[in-house]
Amino acid sequence: MLDPGFTTEEMRAVFSAARRVEAMAAFEAALALALADTGIAPRDAADSVAVACRHPSADPDGILAATWSEGTPLIRLLSEIGGRLTEDEARWLHHGATTQDAVDTATMTLAGEALGILDNRLSVLARLFAGLVVEHRAQPQIGRTFLQHARPTTFGFRAATWLDSTLRHIAELREGRAGLAVQLGGPVGNLAPYGEHGVDVMAALAERLGLQTPALAWHTDRSRIWSLVASLEACSRTIARIAADVALLASSDIAEIMVRSGGSSSMGDKRNPIDAIRAVAAASACSGAAGMIAAGSSHELDRGIGGWHVEWLAVPMVFEAAAASVEAMTTCLESLEVDAGQMTANAGSPSGPVLDQRLIDRVLADYDETVGPG
Repeated sequence: MLDPGFTTEEMRAVFSAARRVEAMAAFEAALALALADTGIAPRDAADSVAVACRHPSADPDGILAATWSEGTPLIRLLSEIGGRLTEDEARWLHHGATTQDAVDTATMTLAGEALGILDNRLSVLARLFAGLVVEHRAQPQIGRTFLQHARPTTFGFRAATWLDSTLRHIAELREGRAGLAVQLGGPVGNLAPYGEHGVDVMAALAERLGLQTPALAWHTDRSRIWSLVASLEACSRTIARIAADVALLASSDIAEIMVRSGGSSSMGDKRNPIDAIRAVAAASACSGAAGMIAAGSSHELDRGIGGWHVEWLAVPMVFEAAAASVEAMTTCLESLEVDAGQMTANAGSPSGPVLDQRLIDRVLADYDETVGPG
């Protein structure tokens, strides 16, 4: 289990052992029904398989742990589900599929849930940024380049840069969610067990699970996973950048804003920006977990030896750490207070407008389109 600061309750639940086993069982149920949809399996037998998959195991941790003693998590899972079926019904359980089909499809299903959670949380964060933009669009603030005073800007514009980045990540993650694809290829990825009905079975399975139908199985083409992980890491990196900005502006020497503070064991009057600290730390963990995948071994021929397996650990970690960074940044923003006097004093006395306000209007228009007004 990740340290609580590096995950969230919602995301931990999505990638719990129970949910991962349930998602694999959902694949098996949908596959049996897809076989019936395409005329391969009897409808009654497929329905029986689907019912048997509803409560896959009382020991999901044991199912996952069995991977390393039995070879795959599916061996024990299929044994438990198959024990509830007649011999004639059981022949349609996992018919034509391989372990990677079930595991990858389960990952895509859970990724869809996780991306929905992140969308909601990022939208809340965007609303907080938008509130700062509207309230402080004309509040003078000195710009700082290379941590030195530069030319005046406004705090509203700075918040608009935070908002703009967040909106782009929301759009990117939504695009990624819409493109999540089912995995089905059978033993060597060519759908041979289904004969001339292979493409139809894949399409029926994808429709039942609400996923996209790929042109081919992607057993060793992990670009879908790489793209997904990269988008999550990029989002967390942006959150870390914003958190660092907030921490600097709240620092004792600048003191233009205040945020909720954490205490010090040795200095009772010290104000540590604990939520910004957590956001940066979680983003670093997200990058580290993403690095496990990026630096992993290649996926050889028709099934990878180890490069695929490390994804089972790393992909949930990427999601959980990214969610933690967003949650921490949201908590930080909810407590943020602006010291307008200090900010104005540091900015000096700018003569005339310091920026074209249409820049801010453009970002707010994007916000209305992406998140919705209010």
